[in-house]
Amino acid sequence: MLSYDPKKAAEVWQRVQSASPAPPDPPEPSDPSDLLPMIAEEWADAVTYLHLSRRFQGRQSAALRQMAQQEQAHAACLRGIYTLLTGQQPALRTPPASQEDPKTLLRRCYSREVRCLAAYQARAADPAHGHVFSRLAQQEQAHCHMLLELLGSIRP
Repeated sequence: MLSYDPKKAAEVWQRVQSASPAPPDPPEPSDPSDLLPMIAEEWADAVTYLHLSRRFQGRQSAALRQMAQQEQAHAACLRGIYTLLTGQQPALRTPPASQEDPKTLLRRCYSREVRCLAAYQARAADPAHGHVFSRLAQQEQAHCHMLLELLGSIRP
């Protein structure tokens, strides 16, 4: 049987440990301070789209309902990120549905969608949540497309 030399073993382990790369630093967390307004905007859009879906018919109504569900999912994702970063659930109230005419509401929603799209694209490089922000940006692009289609279909 071979003899065990503790000094030799320590030298080998020292070389192995120094040769292995250090574990990567954990990614810098996102800043949660700007998530609350984003969550509020997504929630406001969800409420507005659901309200608008009752003022349209057929395919347009179905598209607005789907967009409302997606906006609720966006708000939930953002709440999840906020909870991960802060350890607390964000406290937000459900906004009332606006009673403005559909054309005005669609125009306002389009502006919010463009703003959210830019915010998500700016966060796409986030090391921890960039993939989520990229996915949200893709859906916001589709929402912009649908809103323009709806605006173009309204007869004077």
